[in-house]
Amino acid sequence: MRPGTIVALAILALIASGFGALFYAAGQPSELVSIGPYLTRVLGFALAQAAVSTVASLVLGALLALTLTRRSFPGHRWVVAALGAAAVMPAIVVVFSVIAVYGREGWLVQAARLFGIDAGFRIFGWPGILFAHIFLNAPFVARVYLDALATAPAEHWRLAEMLGLSSGQIARHLDWPVLKSEFAPLASLIFLLCFTSFAIVLTLGGGASRATLEVAIFEALRVDLDFGRAAWLGLVQIAICAGVAMLLHRAVQRSPVGRTSRLAVARPDSADRRLQLLDGLVLAVSAGLILPPLASVASGLSQIPAILDRDLAQAVLTSLMIASLSASAACLVALALAAEARNERLQRRRPGLAMIYDFLPTVVLAVPPFALTAGLYLWIRRIADPVLAGYILLPLMNALVALPFAYRFISPAVMIAGERYGRLSALLGLEGVTKVRIVTWPLLRRPFAAAFAMAMALSFGDFGVVALFGGGELRTLPYLLYERLGAYRLDEASAIGLLLVAIAFALAYAASGWSDARR
Repeated sequence: MRPGTIVALAILALIASGFGALFYAAGQPSELVSIGPYLTRVLGFALAQAAVSTVASLVLGALLALTLTRRSFPGHRWVVAALGAAAVMPAIVVVFSVIAVYGREGWLVQAARLFGIDAGFRIFGWPGILFAHIFLNAPFVARVYLDALATAPAEHWRLAEMLGLSSGQIARHLDWPVLKSEFAPLASLIFLLCFTSFAIVLTLGGGASRATLEVAIFEALRVDLDFGRAAWLGLVQIAICAGVAMLLHRAVQRSPVGRTSRLAVARPDSADRRLQLLDGLVLAVSAGLILPPLASVASGLSQIPAILDRDLAQAVLTSLMIASLSASAACLVALALAAEARNERLQRRRPGLAMIYDFLPTVVLAVPPFALTAGLYLWIRRIADPVLAGYILLPLMNALVALPFAYRFISPAVMIAGERYGRLSALLGLEGVTKVRIVTWPLLRRPFAAAFAMAMALSFGDFGVVALFGGGELRTLPYLLYERLGAYRLDEASAIGLLLVAIAFALAYAASGWSDARR
């Protein structure tokens, strides 16, 4: 059996065993009908906020990507790295930053008071949830679209200049096909992230009427200890997310990979005065959206010496260890699935089966981590010391969460290697390690490094599963931030948040550098 098939079956078996353990522990599980009214209310809100957040993130991200593609200015790479840092910013830090800027005593309200204006802005509820989701997801969309737009061959732009194409024609014939090819995977990924949102909805929702299925599952496990209800809610979430993602994947298919290595070429539409005004407006709106929350954690700079203690050092080391293991596992699993998808599509001519391997990382994102973690914990405590459960489940769950992001970096490079050099490798008899060393690895090295850095950033700032197992010796940096917030030590919490953002920025900067070096 091939490695990609083994990995895919292992992931499916892991999910099945986790939910099976929940149903088994429930004894007589709750019927789905009994939670019908509550489920209808939760689903209505979750679907509505996820749809609005997805549309807004895609529109703003696409406009920002086009702006950064058309414009070159000093610090351009720092702006791209800031997009990466915002995309992987821990949710708990996002909540802290949003409240610090837009809360009742936030910067915005205080600035309005200086001018005698009563802002009257309520961050809790719909405004806070939408703002936080757009803040996290629009930069990620822009980052993906930047990579996609950079794959257009230089000859296209020279030909557009020779033919005198207008800005509208360039957008329709050159930009739109690239954006459309990335729409389905991006839309499904952003929708899943917003639909399954936990920390943001839990803290900024403003009441029980605003909850996602992830929040409902957490309450079923933590408050009511109802394993059956958690399992049912988890299955409903998987079914809805997988259905939406499948519809998007079938609606818009990727165009064949045609990336070429080239020098940067000026776009003919960069001199259009109307686009210059539009790009200036997009940059201003994006800066107003992204920079204030990022800057809000800078207030903790003066408190850095106060947090330099043994607890911080232990939390940083624990986070680095877990993030390294998670990133390694996520990248290796992504590589195995991408290789299997490439072989099915190019060698065995079975595109339908290849799409299943491509689709599996998206399905993994639909699995509620709290439900799966609780089920796997029930198995682990039967065969090992329950104290070890956190050290086993944290890297495992973080790897699953990072898998869709790592796959987006690795899969295109693997496909390019097959399309460009697959037949030549077969003619030369290159196989196994020799083929990987000569053909695949030179193309894969930098995307793999970028995927590893992004997966590490996501895992390093995760505050999900650690909420169930954190405490004692198992304390990550986000959990330490949670403890400081719970103790109302806000200055120290701000300093820890600054440290988290700095590490995320460094990893995102490295990822953007390795990704840009491919071109």
